[in-house]
Amino acid sequence: MKTLRVVSAFILAAAVAAAPAGALFAQENGPVVTLEQARKLALQFNPSIQNVGERIYQSEMLIYKAWAMLLPSFSADGSVTLNDKKVAIEFPDLTNVDPADLLAGGDLPLSESVIQERWGQNVGFTANMAIFNARSIPLLKNAYDNEDFARASGRHQKSDLLFAVASAYYQINSAKEMVKAAEQNLENAREFLRLSRARLDVGQATKIDLLRAELDVKEQEKQLKNAQDAHALAKTALSYLIGVKEPYETAVPEPVAAVQDGRNALIEKALTDRLDLRAAHLAEEMTQREKIDTWVKWVPTFDVTYNWMWDSAAGFSGEHDSWRLIFGAKWDLLDGGLRIAELYERDSKIREAANNSRQLDLNIRQEVDTNLRELAKSRRNVEMAGEQARLAEETHHLVTRQYEIGLATSLDVLAARTQLGNARVGLIMEKLQHDLNALTLNKAVGEYDPLLKESP
Repeated sequence: MKTLRVVSAFILAAAVAAAPAGALFAQENGPVVTLEQARKLALQFNPSIQNVGERIYQSEMLIYKAWAMLLPSFSADGSVTLNDKKVAIEFPDLTNVDPADLLAGGDLPLSESVIQERWGQNVGFTANMAIFNARSIPLLKNAYDNEDFARASGRHQKSDLLFAVASAYYQINSAKEMVKAAEQNLENAREFLRLSRARLDVGQATKIDLLRAELDVKEQEKQLKNAQDAHALAKTALSYLIGVKEPYETAVPEPVAAVQDGRNALIEKALTDRLDLRAAHLAEEMTQREKIDTWVKWVPTFDVTYNWMWDSAAGFSGEHDSWRLIFGAKWDLLDGGLRIAELYERDSKIREAANNSRQLDLNIRQEVDTNLRELAKSRRNVEMAGEQARLAEETHHLVTRQYEIGLATSLDVLAARTQLGNARVGLIMEKLQHDLNALTLNKAVGEYDPLLKESP
């Protein structure tokens, strides 16, 4: 029972970390939630998993932002200016000169060109487009890889949640078995109490035998209550994970089928299929491209700009509007050593990303090796625990019969009953451990839940 409480507390702690405020405790009775339904509910309900979609959406927006440096940009501007005075220049208007008037002593006609108005107004717009920008190549590639990184990381996070749901579900099933075992132990203790009273009535038992039987009944009643609490606690953990607020029950899940293959094949499968390792490799590639981005900052950029402007002052040209087409180039030759420092920083980040990938590779190999051994051990322990439970059942039956006819003491019955109770609990816990080890091995080798194939 102590082991069961420890496992229940561990699962509850993981569930509370992912649970929103206001989730209700599970109650007895209610609709039956199957393991498949629980997994689907977790993917729909869990707030952390909902954020996976948001991170994927944000990565898609990074692609649009990366393309923006190559696509045209447009801007418009305008202003109204109050100047201290109006500035104008008068020029002879030779186009309207009448020679007869000049011969007769007339004045030369003048035309006014306004250089600055008292209230000046202007409006214009500018269009700009990059012709060549070497930085766009690594940045665009990283933007697309970042989306793949977000999807791989998100699917791996969903896998962790589904693993927690399955573990909690099998924990509930084991807790149910614990309750049944506690009920059987209580029934045996009450039978022992009945026999003790009957033997005391005919003078074949002592008051101490009766007290021992009564104490045993009290102890088994306490153990039953503890088992019921552990079952409720396990259901609470699952309730937090899947967001079920109303009372519900669970079905008996099928035993977990672990992947069947040799060690080397399983390690190769893990190194091929694990999404967290794929994400780590993507992060390493993106870090390497960031160094390329630093290098291409030395490459000149070329662009073209079109500008149109209307001004209330016509100026010397006599026209209010004008336009310009500018072909520009920019070459940053010296930036105070900033790019050099950035190159050294990129080298360090590349080494860090490579170290992370290698460490994850080693961790995966260790996980597969460890889980293979743990699975083999738990399989062996289940067989041994089953044999122990069978022998303890037979021993308890024989000792009880012997106690009825006076060939065994009350201490013998208590010892046999305790041994039987421990054997039942041990068998339940070994079966649970085997299922959890199988789940862990499947997760370690990248055997992802089929539900993830339906996910983005």
